Formats: sequence, C-alpha cells, structure tokens
Amino acid sequence: MGASFSDITLYTSTPYKNDTPEYWEETSLKNFVSDLYVQKMHGYKPPQATRITLQPDYYNIWDRTWKNGSIFSIAPLFEREKYEALDKRGKYQYILDIVHGSMIQLGREYNWDNEVFEAAYKEIIESEFSFIIDYPFKTSKDRNKQGKLVIEKTERTTTVNAVIKIGDKSVSGKLFDKRNWFWYDSAYQIAKHYRWLDNERFGIQIKKLNFSVWYSLADDKVLFEVNGEVKDEYNLERMFTL
Repeated sequence: MGASFSDITLYTSTPYKNDTPEYWEETSLKNFVSDLYVQKMHGYKPPQATRITLQPDYYNIWDRTWKNGSIFSIAPLFEREKYEALDKRGKYQYILDIVHGSMIQLGREYNWDNEVFEAAYKEIIESEFSFIIDYPFKTSKDRNKQGKLVIEKTERTTTVNAVIKIGDKSVSGKLFDKRNWFWYDSAYQIAKHYRWLDNERFGIQIKKLNFSVWYSLADDKVLFEVNGEVKDEYNLERMFTL
C-alpha cells in the first residue's frame, strides 16, 4: 500500500520578510485554499502522487511538468500586481483558480480523474470557501447516542468540535483550537482517534501519548486527561507540532 496524498503547495516569491504579519497573511491564505481543495477531493489520491508543488517562479522557464518520485511539480502563472489589487475574497478565488488549473493540466497529462478536481472546485465555490469537515457518526456502546467530530478552519485557526445526538436533540462542545498556518494540519491525524470513551464521554483518545480530550454529558463540559491527570484546560502546543 502506497503513501497517502498529503498536500498541494503553492510556492510564490514574496516581497515580505519571513515572520512578518504580511508574510503570514499571504502564506496562510495560500495554504488555506490549497488545503481546502485537497479536502474537497474527498480522499482521492492521484495515481503515483503523494505531493504536488506549484512553482510560479519557473513559469516560462520550465517547458514541461516534472515528476520526481511521487512528487509532481508544475509552474503556473502568478501575477503579483494582480493578486495584490484584489480584496480577500478575490485573493481566495485567484489562488483557487491557480490550484485548479494546475490540477487539471496535470490530470490531463498523467491521466488522473479530472472529474474529482472539477467537483472539488464546484463545491468550494458553492460553499463560498467555507472550510468545514464533518466526520461520520459513531454509536455509543449503549446504542442510545451518536457522536461525531466537526472540524472548522479559518486561515489561522483550526477548531475541533464534538457533536452528540441523543434522539432528536444534540449537544456540542469545542474540544480545542489550534494554530493553522502551514500546508499540513496535525488535526487530521488527531481526528483519526475519535471515539466514545464510555457511554457518557465522547472525544479523542490517543493511548500511545497518554492523552485524551472529551465532551462529558454528565459534567456538561470538555475535559482533558494527560498522563492520567484530568484537567479543565490544556495547551496542546506542549504536546503536538502544530
């Protein structure tokens, strides 16, 4: 079984110095749109690909696309002046069009399923760039309740929520927020561990890290357990590379 598809990353030269607010505003916007596009592919893995890099600096220099192992590269056009003149919504659309156009070109060249990319593009436009991931419901052991995770993302923040249904009623609680600035978000790996801890507690449990966070129906609040100690609050940056 091959490695999963991880990301589409757009690399553009920037006039802003590293770690300035302007640098992070631009970087996080590009990564937000690219990540949203990957998520809207709904698990589709382009054959033989684990990563795709978009490198506009080589536009009109490269005369073809490149494949290095499982990494595919393409040099689309990025016009700095045009981008800077746009408002926030316009910048979202501009980056999306670059990502989508690149994926369609690669898809045609390498015989990928371009219908997946067309559907991803359409879904993003129709949702107006809303970044929400609904995970499937899981049923409690007593069969009386269902719980799921819902991840909501902005350019800078990922929020992981627990949602519990009991009959026609539902309750929810925010498990945690985390920083979201890069092309990869560890929340996706963390979310793989969501479950019912018992009939009253639903959340995330990572046994090898001795870490759990859950919404408690009995206590009507979110609690953490770290190395056997239950806490009302916990700074996840101490534990994860976020």
